[in-house]
Amino acid sequence: MNNNFYNVKNPNPGEIVINKNHVAFRDKYSILMTEAYAMPSSTYVQDDSHAFLVSLDRTLCWANYGRCWNGQGDKILVAKQNSYKEWLMEFCPPQDLLRCGIIFGINGVCHTITNRELLIGENDVSVKDASKNFVTVSVFGKYGFGLNELKKLVKDSFDRANLKVMMSQDMLERVLNRIDNTLDDEVNAWKQLMENYFYLKISDIISEHNNALENLKNMVIILLEKREKIFNDYNNLSVIKRNEYEKQIFLLLLNNVYSYLDFLLNENYISKEQNNISKQNVVKFFKTLFKVVDGQIQDVELTGSMNQSLALTI
Repeated sequence: MNNNFYNVKNPNPGEIVINKNHVAFRDKYSILMTEAYAMPSSTYVQDDSHAFLVSLDRTLCWANYGRCWNGQGDKILVAKQNSYKEWLMEFCPPQDLLRCGIIFGINGVCHTITNRELLIGENDVSVKDASKNFVTVSVFGKYGFGLNELKKLVKDSFDRANLKVMMSQDMLERVLNRIDNTLDDEVNAWKQLMENYFYLKISDIISEHNNALENLKNMVIILLEKREKIFNDYNNLSVIKRNEYEKQIFLLLLNNVYSYLDFLLNENYISKEQNNISKQNVVKFFKTLFKVVDGQIQDVELTGSMNQSLALTI
């Protein structure tokens, strides 16, 4: 019904009802029980996973450009959420994933999208237990690039949902706070990336030298700041120059890791040989990964989903 009190159309659930005293009442928000699953895959690196979100009753599924609940393959539960239904459907309905602000392969992938979907709920959860999630977090971040835009999308969708149902500002603040507090997750992801693909025993080094951890945190902070600027500059262009954008992100990752490796060398925490070997592995890893990402972007643009045959072993 159209309601002049708020001058908006408010379909059920959450229809505004005006009583005799012209007081507006809105229904309280609905809780949608959701689950995030990881499906074994090797889409980007060997033994990684595809992540998606599904409602507990299986009537809603966020496929995130891959397989969903009815897709073939084992499903591993990695997170449970009491999602704010009306808000989630405003922020990222299953049929319009772009609403959450992720341009696939540019500022996030399926794990990133699932983490954004999991934002809109009571619990502070993520797909951190999905296989090789640390690769996604290292390269794209826990919630992807464009965090200021993400916070705007979160707030705008909250405002739209709050025209239909009664929510509180505390709910919004808790969700926004999660976006601002990802440093520990990002640092831990980089530790795992270095140990798994750069063959650097960073945990042992950090356990012996506190400044190795502080320097790693600083590296990640600088990385977050610079990748945000690159993405924002790219996103504001009238003509998308994807190749140039990818080159800038690649060089940013490379230079930041190189700087950290040189710090470890200068402090005599690693040898010159270890420094050279790690740098070679860094180049190999990111070159191969970006090649796969570029192929997946093209396939998603053509078919709407990822192509697992594009996977390369890193």
